[in-house]
Amino acid sequence: MTALPFTALVGLEPAQQALLLLAIEPRLRGVVIAASVGTGKSSLARGFAALVGQHTAAAVVSFVELPLGADDEALLGGLDLQATLRLGRRVARPGLLARANGGVVYVDGLNLLADTTANLLLTALENREVRVEREGLSLRTASHFSLIGTYDPAEGAPRRHLLDRVGLIVTLPRSGDIVQRAEVVRRNKRVDDHRRMSDRHAAASQQYDEWNDELDLLHGMLTTARELLPDVQISEQQIEQLVAAAEAFGVEGHRADTFAVVAACAAAALSLREEVEQADLELAVRLVILPRATR
Repeated sequence: MTALPFTALVGLEPAQQALLLLAIEPRLRGVVIAASVGTGKSSLARGFAALVGQHTAAAVVSFVELPLGADDEALLGGLDLQATLRLGRRVARPGLLARANGGVVYVDGLNLLADTTANLLLTALENREVRVEREGLSLRTASHFSLIGTYDPAEGAPRRHLLDRVGLIVTLPRSGDIVQRAEVVRRNKRVDDHRRMSDRHAAASQQYDEWNDELDLLHGMLTTARELLPDVQISEQQIEQLVAAAEAFGVEGHRADTFAVVAACAAAALSLREEVEQADLELAVRLVILPRATR
């Protein structure tokens, strides 16, 4: 089945909004999405990768899916034995995190990651590089990526140190809306009909073209928002509001405060404004502070 475009997804608006903020402001580092099985989490992640790219074959953003069982060598890379023997010198093979440079790392089942894997992932996310010191190799490779992590709340929550280092957290409600579920089925069928490209499916093809037109418009808006972001102003009073909200909800540490300020500015830029307004503060509280509330 062909994946739905980002603009055609149904019932995922909170997660889409968080991903749009991440597309504008990479300092948010990533989005963690809690949702039950079959809600379209992987479609969201792949749609985000397509959205932040230029929609041309030469500029597709790398999308790397990190398997839960990936070992250190798979993540960091190591010695390419065949190339080394062929060329008579040590040749490095890049790992998943190096291949994700400039793109997206997607982890489905973030709560099930082994501690060693999670720590390597977070080190690369924070340092923006991958370091390999093994098998006679000593390399540093750029690894600038955004993290999209998803998990099923029924299987438990991710470790706190993972959530602390990602700016935006979204919980999607379980869909019990029959109309909405039927619309998801119809839209997937239209995409498949479009892929077959027969005259009989002309209506589906037209719908697919409309979704792509919306995607192009959204991409243009994001480009404008990125250009506007450095000029966005947030007042000291607004910063104090966000800090006070974090304190009121029992959020520990200062990372969340910083993420909330960054998210509010990104929200203003997304609305093509140069000043943060109350709606931006409220969105930052919903996506950054409330998910971390302890009281």
